[in-house]
Amino acid sequence: MNWIGILPVVIGVIYLIYSVLFGDKVNYYNRRFSRRNKMTIIKLSEFLRVQLNFSLLNSIFCIISGMLIIIFNLNSLFILVVAIVSSLMDFLLVVKSKMKGYVDYKYN
Repeated sequence: MNWIGILPVVIGVIYLIYSVLFGDKVNYYNRRFSRRNKMTIIKLSEFLRVQLNFSLLNSIFCIISGMLIIIFNLNSLFILVVAIVSSLMDFLLVVKSKMKGYVDYKYN
């Protein structure tokens, strides 16, 4: 058993609690994208709903992947894969909300 896999499980549980408690707050995680572009939210309630869905999906992914790392004794480098996929999910939130018309960007 690879006990280092408990780290994504703990992070997933903390992120799940945080996303449920602060579901009405806009969280913008992709700092590199936000420095180059200015985001204006057009439909706040729909954006918050999509953000909550992505947060729940992201935390469930972290919990399940951490359990798989522990149970199947996967290499510790899979924790990096979890971090990369979580960052990509945050970026997909930006793309999905842009496609739905919930936000608008002003490119610099």
